[in-house]
Amino acid sequence: MERMYRVGEIAALTRVSVRTLHHYDRIGLLRPSAYSEGRQRRYAEQDLLRLQQILTLRYLGFSLKQIGDLLGRPDFDLVASMRTQRVALRDRVAELHRIGAALSKLVDHRLATGRWEWELVVAASASVQDGLAQKEDNMDEYYTPEQMKQFGELREQVPTEERMSIEQGWTRLLTEVRANRHLDPASPEAQALADRWEQLSQAVARGFQSKPELWNAIGENYRRGNFAHVEGAPSPEDVAFISKVNDARHGNAPGGPDAI
Repeated sequence: MERMYRVGEIAALTRVSVRTLHHYDRIGLLRPSAYSEGRQRRYAEQDLLRLQQILTLRYLGFSLKQIGDLLGRPDFDLVASMRTQRVALRDRVAELHRIGAALSKLVDHRLATGRWEWELVVAASASVQDGLAQKEDNMDEYYTPEQMKQFGELREQVPTEERMSIEQGWTRLLTEVRANRHLDPASPEAQALADRWEQLSQAVARGFQSKPELWNAIGENYRRGNFAHVEGAPSPEDVAFISKVNDARHGNAPGGPDAI
């Protein structure tokens, strides 16, 4: 007989608050599989898997509405989704090592045995929840409550597919830039990297056209070096390399216009 979990047990296992689980139930994002005779929520192992998906997608920046739409699609492929999440999380390296490892174990076990290992689902959920809390805390250090609210509004406005395309584009580009910072800034290869950088920067900037003050705040945080330690964000060395490439293109002396 399949084990059922009380809401408090789910909260303890995954480090998601009972209040959050109640909210997910109210909005239809994660409904318990059953109720006790006293109308207490009872979650099945399959609910743990859905919670893991919700937490990982939240960490990657999706709004709750976007997550609900994605998980509710008839063509949603759970294993393919987890593979995509695994790649995205690996690209954020550093403090995300434990999250990537947890998801790798979960997916590899499913593909190898054809069944889910529920202890790994719980481990992945708890690991992602820790990272999500840390990420939100870091954002609060650099932006006002009003700016954080504006970020949430933008997440609702930008289509999921567009956001994923831009994020994956930056991930690939930053990986290539870091592997090629030794290139001659005037070389065609370096110029091509700078072209892609400019295209992605413009794509991001278009998403902030309705909130220019927020875009300016992001730029100011980069200029102050506040994101230098954040994996997945351009480092000062990345920006310096692209600046040199643009200087070489335009014939400027070193230390010309900023890359972003």
